[in-house]
Amino acid sequence: MKLGFFTMPMHPLDKDWRLSLKEDREAFLLADELGFSEGYVGEHSTDRAENITSCIAFIAWIAAATKQIKLGTGTINMPNTHPAALAASLAMLDHMLDGRLIFGISPGGLLSDAEAFGNLDANRNEMFLEAINQVLEIWSGEAPYNIKGKYWNISTERHLIEDIGQGYNRRPLQRPHPADRRHRRGAILEGRHRGPPRGDGIRFRPIS
Repeated sequence: MKLGFFTMPMHPLDKDWRLSLKEDREAFLLADELGFSEGYVGEHSTDRAENITSCIAFIAWIAAATKQIKLGTGTINMPNTHPAALAASLAMLDHMLDGRLIFGISPGGLLSDAEAFGNLDANRNEMFLEAINQVLEIWSGEAPYNIKGKYWNISTERHLIEDIGQGYNRRPLQRPHPADRRHRRGAILEGRHRGPPRGDGIRFRPIS
């Protein structure tokens, strides 16, 4: 049997944020020492109780201090960040973890986050699908990119400079991409993601 755990985590509102983050870090380091196979941390930008505002930043903080545990974003709220930025940050994080990254994603469920990022009244499930497809297209494609969508357009055609490597997005260490975990508020889905057929066999497994 393999053990994993998920945490937002949650702390009292008046607790010193530095202490909360230190305790959260120690929990993951202990899980690594105890032989847990996977650990996931969530993120919310506008919630004082759930104090991790960026799971990518938190995982980067603890990456070098862990030895064997796979670390998962649990989850990245895809509508709140540009897909090109996510593709680049996650690719670097997978290298920092020597291929131990698990890519957990969702449309996001905290309405104050959605309001802050300007997508409260948007179709966030549709944004989620477009964002993940664009991230995967960046990782599987070749520069210059010319990816057009309803919510984001991604291009490096005008400023690609091959000799100095400008206009290229990095790829994760794991190929074709890190393992995927998908969470959808109100329902956990396993199987092919819904949307236009990709033909790449990608599968999403539940995180809870």
